[in-house]
Amino acid sequence: MKNEATKLRDSLRRLLVSTGTLVDNRRPCGARLSQTSAYALLELADGGEMRVSELAKKLAIDRTNVSRLCLRMEKNGELKFSSHPTDGRVKMIELTEEGKRLARNVDISSSKHFSKVVTILGDSTQPVIDAIRLLENAMILKRNDTNDE
Repeated sequence: MKNEATKLRDSLRRLLVSTGTLVDNRRPCGARLSQTSAYALLELADGGEMRVSELAKKLAIDRTNVSRLCLRMEKNGELKFSSHPTDGRVKMIELTEEGKRLARNVDISSSKHFSKVVTILGDSTQPVIDAIRLLENAMILKRNDTNDE
């Protein structure tokens, strides 16, 4: 018999698989982007210009991987680097017009996708959102505890 931790892990895994993020043409973002790229576009669209380290924190990914992601996005014309206004050693990133266009498309496509899910959930939508937020906060606390060890 499975314990509660295993049941939670398996439920979360099934939830992530059910979103279609592992299959290019079924991703909620509507584009052949990695989930990380789609999330980075949305974070940059919401937050505007930021440090690479800020994006790494928002995505909960180490700075090295986010730096590589940013270099790919720059190569694709989606973002640009600049120097921090008061500390030239710090690199700032922001979306280009192409990046903003792509972020809008991701936002529109994923919003349409989740609108259909909300229709199916009906009155259960807010309790589901609340439960996900509770799970998110618990996982953040656990991640922070792990980082302190």
